[in-house]
Amino acid sequence: MNDNHQRHLLVTFRHIDNLLSEAEHVLATAGSASPFAEYTQDSTPVQRKVLHDYIQRVREAMSQAMSDLRLPRPAPVCGALWAARGALTFTHIAVAEIEPQRMRGYGALSDDDAKAIQAVVAELNAAVERLIAYLDKGPDADLQTRLQRLEQTGDEVRLLRELERVITTHGLVEFRGALTMLLDRLENGAFEIGVFGRVSSGKSSLLNHLLGAEVLPVGVTPVTAIPTRVRHGPAPRVVIGFAESKPLQVELSRLAEFSTEQQNPGNAKHVARIHVELPAARLRDGVTFVDTPGLGSLATSGAEETVAYLPRCDLGLVLVDAASTLTHEDLAVVQALYQSGARAMVLESKADVLQPAERQQTLTYAQQQIASQLGVQAPVFMISVIGAEAELCDQWFERELKPLLETHREQATASLKRKVGALREAVVKTLETRRQGPAFGTAPVRDALAALRKADALLKAAESDAAKLVDDVACLGPALMEVAAAELADAWCERPMPPVESAAACAATLGRALGGHTAKVAGRLESLRQQLEQSLAVALDPDPIVSIGEPLPRPSGLPVFDPAVVTSKLALRSPHLLRLLSTRLLRRWARSQLQGQLDDSLTDALSDYRRRLRPWLRQTLTGLRAAFHAQAGPLRAQLEPRESVATSETAPANLDADLRMLQEGKVCLSTPAVGDTGVTGVQCCVQQH
Repeated sequence: MNDNHQRHLLVTFRHIDNLLSEAEHVLATAGSASPFAEYTQDSTPVQRKVLHDYIQRVREAMSQAMSDLRLPRPAPVCGALWAARGALTFTHIAVAEIEPQRMRGYGALSDDDAKAIQAVVAELNAAVERLIAYLDKGPDADLQTRLQRLEQTGDEVRLLRELERVITTHGLVEFRGALTMLLDRLENGAFEIGVFGRVSSGKSSLLNHLLGAEVLPVGVTPVTAIPTRVRHGPAPRVVIGFAESKPLQVELSRLAEFSTEQQNPGNAKHVARIHVELPAARLRDGVTFVDTPGLGSLATSGAEETVAYLPRCDLGLVLVDAASTLTHEDLAVVQALYQSGARAMVLESKADVLQPAERQQTLTYAQQQIASQLGVQAPVFMISVIGAEAELCDQWFERELKPLLETHREQATASLKRKVGALREAVVKTLETRRQGPAFGTAPVRDALAALRKADALLKAAESDAAKLVDDVACLGPALMEVAAAELADAWCERPMPPVESAAACAATLGRALGGHTAKVAGRLESLRQQLEQSLAVALDPDPIVSIGEPLPRPSGLPVFDPAVVTSKLALRSPHLLRLLSTRLLRRWARSQLQGQLDDSLTDALSDYRRRLRPWLRQTLTGLRAAFHAQAGPLRAQLEPRESVATSETAPANLDADLRMLQEGKVCLSTPAVGDTGVTGVQCCVQQH
């Protein structure tokens, strides 16, 4: 055969295959809950199975013919997930075409119509985004695979396996977010200990001593703005993650190439994360140490990353040089740790420089400072890693840190068991509702569904408002200089100020004024968080169930703007005839100097700050959205009508069997009553079929 013969055969076979695919699609979607369903389901399950087998025979015949005739077999164009992701992207574009501003092209819209359409757009976008987020998880979205890896963790894993089967069998996709959250908790069994402190406070030296090896680079040069995680592994290795390329595995001796300012200035290599693995005994119990960048003016960008990490650690070790005193940065870290729900310990490092009699005085003074400044009783300990005094460090680890790790692990396990039990109760409640049929027409249920659907619009509106506030940061230069000029003029009216003091006053004013604007961003997100929690409360009101989630996360880790970066070289002079000038003229004088010395540098600094705010905003909104939907999904599953249940392949008998299994003890887990915060009396028992 010539090329034309082969091409005609291939085109015909492809057309036949497309027709077969269309036939399969018709059989699979007939009687579906689609608002545009074209076909009624008049075939039986047996007929559909037989037809599928015959279709497969036709395809096998074509495949054999292609082999016999030596026709080239076209390679697949791409992966199915990639194609589905592309289709969903176009779905987003299609939804955008019905936004109110585009609908007005077809005629005038009333305000009520515009609001109603915007709510529909928000709900559709939210549903598509949840599906895209599931696809983007890649292999981790396969919950059964993850459960197999965790099979030896405990009895709750077998319960989760059964729950995953029930959730998948009965199409309870709304519960997958909660199930994923619990699997994340199971997989991440590490106890993260963040080590904080000013540059050269001894953080790396402490970790090297605890690990029994010179792992982390030691010196006064601040590391780049990347926390370094040290966890247990079978052999020493370092995994470097990059923002723009694949991870790189290197030897331990090369760690300094990526983690120090000296060899990676300004993070020019675009390092995104650093993981160090060691076969160290003190890491075997799931302990992960996190060496954070140093605080202080020498490591401004690193300090910002350190503050952003605070909410993610379980215990914070704040190192203070025993020869110095507690600084504002030290106290701020202790306060932030307590505010984020973590525990804190203050370690007076380099105790070998003090006489034994001086050590107790130093400890007492630090405790008094923390109590008076913060109103908390944080534990303070004296440590050293030098010579014989290193015994202080070992004693602290054995007496204070190890018992805390054991207590935390017990509490975390009990908390996890309660959450697994709560998920079971929610699934049972949903299956009961589907079997009996909820009272969809009642006002409380309608209000609950309206509250959940309104949340999508709230998320969209808050995202738009916060994004606009972030973008406005780059345009604040003139307004900030106007405020700085006014405050400088007022200060000069009281007394002349040297240039250094004037620059410091200007920096304080800029920081305070910009902080007021960024506080609006955080405030808008906090308002959104409260509105979402209110939506959940309304949805829970008509028929409350055990909550399977945690309080929605508060906005935290807002990137810090350091005005000293742009004011350090200012040379602001008060006028010689200071007392003869009015306040208006003084402001003009100050504004002129600021515009001449600060205009371009402030504009660049604000643009850079906006670039750092944008990913923080995306990350915060993503976390808040995920936490909300993890709790809202199970509620929707119970409250929304499911027309597909009656026509699905899942027989009512199977639903009843799964319901009895969860209710009657095939899988059982005792859980405390709603509101019970105790950790005792928690049991888990599993009986397999």
